[in-house]
Amino acid sequence: MDCQGYREVLSARLDGEAGDDERAAAEDHLAGCASCRAFADGADRLGRLARVGPADPVPDPTDRVLAALGVSAPAPAPPLPAVPRLSCLDGGCCSGSSGGAPVDAATSACGCASTCGCGCQQGAPCRCAVRAA
Repeated sequence: MDCQGYREVLSARLDGEAGDDERAAAEDHLAGCASCRAFADGADRLGRLARVGPADPVPDPTDRVLAALGVSAPAPAPPLPAVPRLSCLDGGCCSGSSGGAPVDAATSACGCASTCGCGCQQGAPCRCAVRAA
């Protein structure tokens, strides 16, 4: 049998029409023929693409299943609290009149002056007071 004959057997195999002897002979041929292996791979790929498609949308059964089990859905998570604003303690390390850094001073992300001794300028957590936002 030539390559064309084996390719017909490979095509019949995809349709479930090839006999056991034909399939075995085609498999033996594929072991030594790169061209027919490429044909078989392409035919397999095309067959899968023809059979497989996107799934149709279905309703979400979660609420019905939970209700049947007597379980209520978890409550939504509470909103995150507001991030507090930091300022130096009155009369503390930044010694500004408002308790924060002096107006023209360089400040860090937490608002402390570059001269602040709380540790935030060196990468440590700020030890200054927390004020309400």
